[in-house]
Amino acid sequence: MSLLFALALIFTLPAQQSSYRFAPGAGGAPILVLLPAAAETLEAEFQTWTQIAATRKWNLFAPTAGLSGDAGLKQLESWLSELRTTHKLEQAPCYLVGAGAAAAGVFYAAARIPHLWTAAVAISGSPKPAIDSDRIFAANTGNVPVAWAVTPEERQSSDALRAKMLAAGYNLTVLESATIEQVLDFLARHRFVAYPEAIDCETGNPQLARCYWITVTAFDPALRNDALRSSRIPPDHLGASLDLGGFGFKLTTPGPGVLVEYLPENYRGPLKLNDRIVALSDKQILDAKHYVELMSQVTEERPVSVTIERTEKKEKERIRLTTSYKLRKREEVITARIQASYASEAKEITIISRAVAEIQIQVPDAWTPAIITWNGNQMASPQQGGCLALSLKSPGSSRPCGP
Repeated sequence: MSLLFALALIFTLPAQQSSYRFAPGAGGAPILVLLPAAAETLEAEFQTWTQIAATRKWNLFAPTAGLSGDAGLKQLESWLSELRTTHKLEQAPCYLVGAGAAAAGVFYAAARIPHLWTAAVAISGSPKPAIDSDRIFAANTGNVPVAWAVTPEERQSSDALRAKMLAAGYNLTVLESATIEQVLDFLARHRFVAYPEAIDCETGNPQLARCYWITVTAFDPALRNDALRSSRIPPDHLGASLDLGGFGFKLTTPGPGVLVEYLPENYRGPLKLNDRIVALSDKQILDAKHYVELMSQVTEERPVSVTIERTEKKEKERIRLTTSYKLRKREEVITARIQASYASEAKEITIISRAVAEIQIQVPDAWTPAIITWNGNQMASPQQGGCLALSLKSPGSSRPCGP
């Protein structure tokens, strides 16, 4: 199980040297990207999936370092770009898979960097940690079919979450009691398309501004468009943390209490590694899962006493601190959304957007000559393929991408 951070994102492993494992398949075959459930299980998972990928002669890729939130996804994008170039896999489908604790990472990555994936499968696990990040925009999965492989019991217990995702428009299919062959069959049905004719993306992070063949280069919240509402899947609430500084723990570590297994570099709070948080205002914490449950019930910021058990030179002592609950604030309050489509008969590229001021658009040769309109304005009439920079401030004055 990956570390769960008290003040950070989901499914995060401790920082390690950035690297990845790669098991080559047939030339030009799909790339299967494995998100490992935990650093300690990476080797076993990689060996298992190497054998599975070999049955289809697929390439297998797995990061060996922790991927933390959006920064981790940018690193993953960089690695995959390098891999595609090095092994001449530019046109290969890229499939994403993760099981158990890594399933949340699948739901998260599919909705945050959709242009990387042809299809994805989460095996067991839950999308709840991804939804609780408050960064999941369902529109982004329009071109990324995501399957959730579950047992009948898991399907029954996850009905509410699944309904919530589907209602928001998340592109989700349930595979009940699926075999590995059925999982691979689901992925294999989907082919790589370099330029989908219809795209739809929403983001609140300018670092994740690519929407397939369009990249947003300037945001402007004043450019409203009520026709493009947010597709965010809202968490039940944003959750609470203790005002003790960020710390990490594993859900699988036995109690009593929750064991502090990670502290950020230059941490200045009162905790030490291997401390156990054993009580909140005299309410005993059974284990890490119980702690998460207790924190999920906190709906207001208020003082709280915290009891810590610390071992120093084989002697145990109990320390009582007074701190407070802090409710996590929404980070991506304002988001931008862009939709675009290509009509082959009319040779027209139509773009509509909200909170987007400037873009770069990569037009393939096969779509030209074409007319590009954006929010009703005619922006350009490219006669050949290439990258164009467009601005709503200057309709009709496109220029080639670049400095």
